[in-house]
Amino acid sequence: MLPLAAEYPLWAEYAQLTTHLPPPVIRDPAQPLVSIVVPSLNQGRYIGDTLRSILTQEYPNLEVWVIDGGSSDETPAVLRAFAGDARVQVVVGKDAGQADAINRGWARARGSVLAWLNSDDTYLPGAIATQVAALQAHPAAVAVYADALYTDAQGQPLRTIAARPYHPLALLRLLIPVQPTVFIRRAAAGLAGPLDLRMRYALDTAYWVRLAQLGPFQPTSAVVATYRLHAASKTVAQFAGFYREWLQIAEQTFTVMPELSPARREVLADIYAAMTNLEARNGSLRAALRYAAYTLTLAGWRPRLAKTPLVLLDRWLGSDLAERAGSWWGQQTRG
Repeated sequence: MLPLAAEYPLWAEYAQLTTHLPPPVIRDPAQPLVSIVVPSLNQGRYIGDTLRSILTQEYPNLEVWVIDGGSSDETPAVLRAFAGDARVQVVVGKDAGQADAINRGWARARGSVLAWLNSDDTYLPGAIATQVAALQAHPAAVAVYADALYTDAQGQPLRTIAARPYHPLALLRLLIPVQPTVFIRRAAAGLAGPLDLRMRYALDTAYWVRLAQLGPFQPTSAVVATYRLHAASKTVAQFAGFYREWLQIAEQTFTVMPELSPARREVLADIYAAMTNLEARNGSLRAALRYAAYTLTLAGWRPRLAKTPLVLLDRWLGSDLAERAGSWWGQQTRG
């Protein structure tokens, strides 16, 4: 049972991390080993819940790699509480960011199924067994994904995000699998190589697009994970940083997958429409109008622009009509 980086040439730069690893815990040889990486940096408020949500799963074969970039908050104390669990390995040291932390964990992975769970998200009961069963039921799929539950900073439910039907163009249109629900075949990750260290915001989108060149993703009709929205999360606090990377990923994909190029203008228009809504939500009306103009110039009216009036109304009333409408539409279009 080799570590990933010791088996696949594209991971060779991480191979030095794969020596003297403790043996994984195998309680049922008939089931695959699942390797889960938890990238960590100063999320001590949440990481205990994250790890408990993994370790209380009724799945027999787990290895968990916590890759901590040198947290200065209560994280070290929280992690000490898990020191007696042989399934959990903690690696502390400076890394080059979230993508590098995930790579450092997956490089050590012995499992035939890989995932990462950010240190402020959680799995719901049965999540791992559900996604492993989905991979077994769909041998052509390189990865599986599912519904997710958005929660607030305290973990209170906000809304469910439906797993939309898969298509490579859906990934480019940002109808992407919600990251904590995604479980990947080891061989696919081995052939796709490490996550791109240049990606800070849309690193999951970039990786899903690379995996899509190897095979399809398979949705499962279950809510398997929570995605926590809080003031410090990149999704909430730094959404503007996603723009450049979204557009870069799309343009690169049209280069390596030219069969998708006929949809280029519509895809870019859909990205600009998403940017319109984010700027409207933030109260930046001038920027929202600019991106709406880009949308209309590229491809005319796009359905995503129908959300903009609701976003503006929400900002005025303090309501959440736009998000409710988005969740409803996701359920209607899940296939």
